[in-house]
Amino acid sequence: MDNLRKTLGCLLLFLFAAVTSTYAQVAKQYSGTVTDADSNEPVIGVNVTLKDAQTGTVTDLSGKFSISAPVGSTLLFSYIGYVTKEVKLGTNTSLKITMQEDQNQLSEVVVIGYGAVKKSDITGAVASVSSKQFKDQPVKRVEDILQGRTAGVAVTSVNGLPGGTVKVRVRGTTSLNTSNDPLYVIDGIMSGGLDVNPADIQSIEVLKDASATAIYGSRGANGVVLVTTKKGVEGKVQIYADVAIGVSNILKKYDLLNAYEYATALKEYNGISFADDEMEAYKNGSKGIDWQNLMLQTGISQDYKLGISGGTAKNKYLISANVLNMTAMTITTKYQRAQLRINLDNELTKWLTLSTKINASRTHSHNGGIDIMNFLNYSPTMEMKDPVTGVYNMDPYNSVNGNPYGARVANYGDSYVYALNTNMDLTFKIMKGLTLSVQGAANYSHVPSYSFTSSLAKPGQISGMENASRMNLFWQNTNNVTYNTSFGDHHLTATAVFEASGAEGRNLKLTGSDLANEFVGYWNAKNAKTRDGENGYSAEAIVSGLGRIMYNYKGKYMLTGTFRADGSSKFQKKNKWGYFPSAAVAWDVAKENFMSKQNIVQQLKLRASFGVVGNQSIGAYTTLGMLAPTNYDGYGSDAIHTGYWTGNLATPDVTWESTYQYNIGLDTSVLDGRLSFTAEWFRKDTKDLLLRKPAPQYNGGGSFWVNQGEVRNSGVEFTITATPLTDKDIFGWETSLNASYLKNKIIDLAGSDFIVGENYTSIGGGPIQIKKVGYPIGSFYLYEWANFNDQGANLYKHQSNGSLTTNPGADDLVTKGQAEPNWTFGWNNTFTWKNWTLNLFINAALGQDRLNVSRYAMGSMAGVYRFISLSDAYYKSWDKVANKADAVYASHKNSDNRNYPDSDFWLEDASFVKLKNISLTYNIPKKITKVADIQLSVSAQNLFTLTKYTGMDPEVYSESDYGFNGVDMGSYPVPRTFTFGMKLNF
Repeated sequence: MDNLRKTLGCLLLFLFAAVTSTYAQVAKQYSGTVTDADSNEPVIGVNVTLKDAQTGTVTDLSGKFSISAPVGSTLLFSYIGYVTKEVKLGTNTSLKITMQEDQNQLSEVVVIGYGAVKKSDITGAVASVSSKQFKDQPVKRVEDILQGRTAGVAVTSVNGLPGGTVKVRVRGTTSLNTSNDPLYVIDGIMSGGLDVNPADIQSIEVLKDASATAIYGSRGANGVVLVTTKKGVEGKVQIYADVAIGVSNILKKYDLLNAYEYATALKEYNGISFADDEMEAYKNGSKGIDWQNLMLQTGISQDYKLGISGGTAKNKYLISANVLNMTAMTITTKYQRAQLRINLDNELTKWLTLSTKINASRTHSHNGGIDIMNFLNYSPTMEMKDPVTGVYNMDPYNSVNGNPYGARVANYGDSYVYALNTNMDLTFKIMKGLTLSVQGAANYSHVPSYSFTSSLAKPGQISGMENASRMNLFWQNTNNVTYNTSFGDHHLTATAVFEASGAEGRNLKLTGSDLANEFVGYWNAKNAKTRDGENGYSAEAIVSGLGRIMYNYKGKYMLTGTFRADGSSKFQKKNKWGYFPSAAVAWDVAKENFMSKQNIVQQLKLRASFGVVGNQSIGAYTTLGMLAPTNYDGYGSDAIHTGYWTGNLATPDVTWESTYQYNIGLDTSVLDGRLSFTAEWFRKDTKDLLLRKPAPQYNGGGSFWVNQGEVRNSGVEFTITATPLTDKDIFGWETSLNASYLKNKIIDLAGSDFIVGENYTSIGGGPIQIKKVGYPIGSFYLYEWANFNDQGANLYKHQSNGSLTTNPGADDLVTKGQAEPNWTFGWNNTFTWKNWTLNLFINAALGQDRLNVSRYAMGSMAGVYRFISLSDAYYKSWDKVANKADAVYASHKNSDNRNYPDSDFWLEDASFVKLKNISLTYNIPKKITKVADIQLSVSAQNLFTLTKYTGMDPEVYSESDYGFNGVDMGSYPVPRTFTFGMKLNF
């Protein structure tokens, strides 16, 4: 009995200990704070759960949590965009948890137009740029973000002026007579440009193949650029301030003859002599004009950004403002931009949300345009002004154009853009997986411009003024029904959209000349002796219906099909509708069972797609027969009569340009996402080209449009992204390299072999570009320079028999060179060490040519440029070199010498490699400053360029026939800029 009693006692004691131990474990309370490992800011809404159990909680607005858990158990901390963290619990009940951003998860969801999809499920060619890739760089416009960062996207500056034109091409030039610009879509609303503060951008996606772009139908032929702006974040108020100050200068100037050298050359070639005291003054520099120093200056930029965001789980907001002031490198040129954005997200009920986006902006450009080629050719020995009248003199020796300095300081102009963009989106959660989005937008812009011409600008100049105004209204309504469902291993997303959009434009212009006085500049119409005016109105609309199905089986077999129908007011009844289908398939081999035992390859996806997209970038009334009014003098009287002549012939059969696209792609990701590789092959066949043809004079003249011709773009693209080093406390390195090869070729030109481009009558010569079957768009049409003859005259090749001549004819013109590059590259590197970050960004273009008309003008004594100003054209001419084999320029004395601007002597290889950005930043965390996270930065843009091109900048160009580039007529170069910045995050 005693033994039994002892046994029962021990058993009860053991059970009591077990129960009390278990009770103690269940009752243990743990609390703590979750913070971001980089910013040390609290992370709100983190899921805190007990591993292998259902209990859990979330962090509050301060990142704090409290949970009951047994000692020895494990807590899981998980949140979208962060690496899930496991913490084993001990006796310490006060926890401090830090979470690291998961770069792979952050890039998973990609916007694809009318929806979003996980990156792993994409079947088309989509390039994505996140804000992280440019947040530490002083970008001032969205196009700067795209340049060099996305394979297949070529970004070229037409000029480097503040607010200047930038050309974006996605997979080449497809159209000859219509726009080649991509479609821009900002937060789901189609836009005519990229009027967005870069600091407001969350991500940019570029849709490149038909599988991705066919959803936009007749507007998708040139690619689609989707911009998604940031939203407010739930939690405490976040405030940021950003200040960047930059100084800019010309990276490269021409080596011109100084006043003494110019005077010496004038005497040598033209027999013009200067007095001895003048020559001495030119020699010692006390007299003479350095035109480059006079017209160019150090540019200054001031970029201020301020933003505030926050909110609750149901109501979030983001408000941001940006003010940019820029003084250009050319005298009197200024540019200003001010923007205000308000983004609101409201959960009205459990089944209804409202998203509101408002963006207001104002830009102002003062004296925006400049003719650099003109001042490069002006004489350094001339007198600037008439001392009696104050009129700016013309060049007595060289250029016959007006005084470039007088044109800048006596004349002036201002242009403005006032824009208000509004966007509201109501989203209804109808049932599980089924949503309806009703989105409406209205974008209004007012574009006034004013110019004044002074009688002092040059001799004989008649004073004048011009006031012009353009008002545009664009509206869009998009109704999107999307159904997401999963059943077993199958996932389906179906989208149906009805969309309507339209645009109206009004313009008004008033001009006056021979002003009674010039004191009030362009506000002077009443005092003009002669006045004229004109106005106009246009309206267009498009209605669309579209559908898309995305199917996914086990994440390894994917299928996407889209169909869109567009009805456009631009085409007449029988061709009003266009239909644009596409299909794409993908197979992720890495998800197959035979790959399950390896852990190196996470993705090995093969893709293929085909589709048709369109282009309807013609005028609102292009297909209608139209008469153009004109005024003419009455016979035998002073009366003015109005008459009409044929402007446009009616073309009811004209329809959409259609681009048939084929794409094959490969996506790989290895080593847990630390190394990824994408390769693409594509072909774009654009058929039924919209060509404008002249009508014969016997039919009344004018022009008409036809659907004839074909252009092909084909190529390959490669993108490699890697994170070789991941520990930023030791050393971190992220790198991304992209490369694109593009071949452009004209297949057909309405039965013709070629179409000759426009003449550059301002410099003489004939047509310099040609559209020719078998050659790329932007090919040059030039005389083939052979060498110099024994007297130093230029020799050109006769194409008929190969003989040489100093006087070639039209039959001797040949097609050669190309304006667009074959290869483009971009290489972005980010190095981190503790609180330091270094970024190096390089882009390159290979295989492009430029016709350097500026060098022709400075190096020739021909046409309107009557004398030379380029130093090499004098010292390396046939006349000056001892060894004639070393001559670079022809003799300026030989009367048989002929310099032609349309000669391949002036055609140069303009391939280049540019260090686009190098920036160094240092982050001071809030835990040190006690006030805010502070980031200090210093950076340089366009620090150096490697190129054989002798012009100022191989990247820029002067727009030619229908916007094709390749001709340098003194384009404003992209400046070298040094920027100093400071960012504060409160």
